Amino acid sequence: MPEFLNRLRNCRLCWTLTRYVFLLILVIESVILLPSAYNFRANTLIVLERTAMSAVRAAGRIDTAHFDQRILAERLVGLHGLSGIVGAGIAINDGTVRMLFGETPFDEAVSPATIIRKPGTITRSSAADGARRDIAWTDAPAGGLVTFMVRIDSSGVNAELAAFILRIAGLVAILVVFVTVGTMFLMDRFVLAPIIRLRDSMLGAGADPDNATRYRVELAARDELADVLFAHNALLQDMADSKRLDRANAEERARFLVRHDPLTGLPNRDYFLETLRHALEHRNSGHAMVHAFVLNFSGFSAINDALGQHVGDQTLIHVGKTLSELVRQQRFVARIGGDEFAIIDQSSDGPTPAALLAERILGVVEKPLVLEGKIIRLRSRLGIACAQAENDTVPEQLLHDAQVALNLIRADNDAKVRYRFYSAEMMQAVVHRQDTERELVEALRSGQLHLFYQPKIVVAESGMGVGVSSCEALIRWKHPSRGWVSPGEFIPVAESSELIFEIGEWVLQEACAQVGRWRDAGLVPPRVAVNIAARQFQDVALPDLVYQTVTRAGIEPDALELEITETAAMSNVTLSINVISSLRKIGVRLSIDDFGTGYSSLSYLRQFEVDSIKIDKSFIDDVTEDRNAASVCDAIIRLGHSLGKKIIAEGVETEAQLEFLRRRQCDEAQGFLFARPMPAEDLTKILERSLAA
Repeated sequence: MPEFLNRLRNCRLCWTLTRYVFLLILVIESVILLPSAYNFRANTLIVLERTAMSAVRAAGRIDTAHFDQRILAERLVGLHGLSGIVGAGIAINDGTVRMLFGETPFDEAVSPATIIRKPGTITRSSAADGARRDIAWTDAPAGGLVTFMVRIDSSGVNAELAAFILRIAGLVAILVVFVTVGTMFLMDRFVLAPIIRLRDSMLGAGADPDNATRYRVELAARDELADVLFAHNALLQDMADSKRLDRANAEERARFLVRHDPLTGLPNRDYFLETLRHALEHRNSGHAMVHAFVLNFSGFSAINDALGQHVGDQTLIHVGKTLSELVRQQRFVARIGGDEFAIIDQSSDGPTPAALLAERILGVVEKPLVLEGKIIRLRSRLGIACAQAENDTVPEQLLHDAQVALNLIRADNDAKVRYRFYSAEMMQAVVHRQDTERELVEALRSGQLHLFYQPKIVVAESGMGVGVSSCEALIRWKHPSRGWVSPGEFIPVAESSELIFEIGEWVLQEACAQVGRWRDAGLVPPRVAVNIAARQFQDVALPDLVYQTVTRAGIEPDALELEITETAAMSNVTLSINVISSLRKIGVRLSIDDFGTGYSSLSYLRQFEVDSIKIDKSFIDDVTEDRNAASVCDAIIRLGHSLGKKIIAEGVETEAQLEFLRRRQCDEAQGFLFARPMPAEDLTKILERSLAA
């Protein structure tokens, strides 16, 4: 019971409904009470009238034969004060008042004659305060008409009416109390309790949606509220089913993400290793070999830099879909990170089928791709490792071997090598490369790196030691124990790591500083050409670095020439055009290096705002013996001049080669015929002799 009362006390809905029920009952009882009070008053007055009239009639019973008005008057006087009569009078049939006593009934405006003319009727009149009531009627007690006029004391009627009203009001109050309590009880039982259960159910289900069905509301009746509760229970069931489905989907998604790449949907590295382990454990005589392929792309980061991350992502999705289409029974493809994909092949029983598969993979993924109106050409490479049946190979090692083979392709930077099989000798090369990288870091810190300069000679002048138009800055490394280390050994190591950026910045700063030193010494400094590595050229921060370096050295921008390899320029034409345009605004000169060894497109070449083109040494070597090489060189010179470019030949070592170039009107030449790369001090002496001459 206390809980019930507490629930009712705190139920705003119950109090609102009860208040309106109370007001409604009050209005209804008021409507009923008004006519009841009127009827009560009227009936009470009628009782008084009848009592008074009965007393008067009893007093008026006189034998007709002995009728005496005097006796009648005496009897009436004896009624004074009885039956509420406080005054009376009689009048004969002609309207003459014969006798009055006590308070005079009626006023002079009411004539007994008027009353006599209405025999059988009762004439009534009440005082304004209701304390007196006059009645009159006509009788014939002795054969003649006699009018009786009586004044009754009705002052008690108001008191009785008030008591009646109070009695009715008390009954109404008791009724209201019972109705209110009953209403609230019924409200609690049939409305409040279900609503509270509904509220508690909703709050509980909201706090614990995973177990929403625990908060179902039991249905006791079939009414509108029960329909709401039924719908609520159905909603809880739907919520539980939805949460269960969402949880199942989330768990499935989580399991998928644990084993798959979220971008391409391909299996990830862990899933790949798990599958590779299974393949290695279930090798049989029919498929004794398991090959692991690792694929990535040359200069892929340039796509993100030039076209945006979303285009790079779409490219990876396309590659993943393309590789998936190649997957058949006994093959498995995964994305193991960045732009690196891996494939398990159990169908190749030797290196030849594996090589054919590698060529198929490379051919498919390198097909031109059009995204957002841009043509994207990927340059891919593959590292391949094989696990023989007799070898106890773990999957991590097999994947590592394939990556070693891939990294050696990237380190060698040989565009002709597109896939390579792993061998034990490769590991030795990797260890040596790692040692070289570590020592190269120390060389950069301790000043073991030096710049040598190789002059470029104006072909028309061609004299030894004269006509130095420019020179090329070439980096050299003097190792404390190994002596001079070949650039062909450490440059690929630097290009395959982040060191190429630090070394490239050092070369750029040192070359510009040397131009400043020659100028400060009163010499006419030649233009210095600096080679820009492919990864450095693809760095969008290169123009800012060049500008800051030239400004800090205090030299004219055109005293610096940047040489960009043809392969680097063509790897991402859009990016190359933007970078070249930014460098041109600085004022430095630009040159395409190793021209003819890459895959230039003439339509793109004309868009490159470069100053000169360098013919690769491989063509110059054979110009005097190979007609095709001579034709290529001649075509390059003609093409370059038609585009308004200066032509420079590198690797000139014989007079015959020089004469060939002179006849074709090549602009400049560089090679051992004129001078080998030399320290800045030696070139300074040449500049001094030129100035003296």
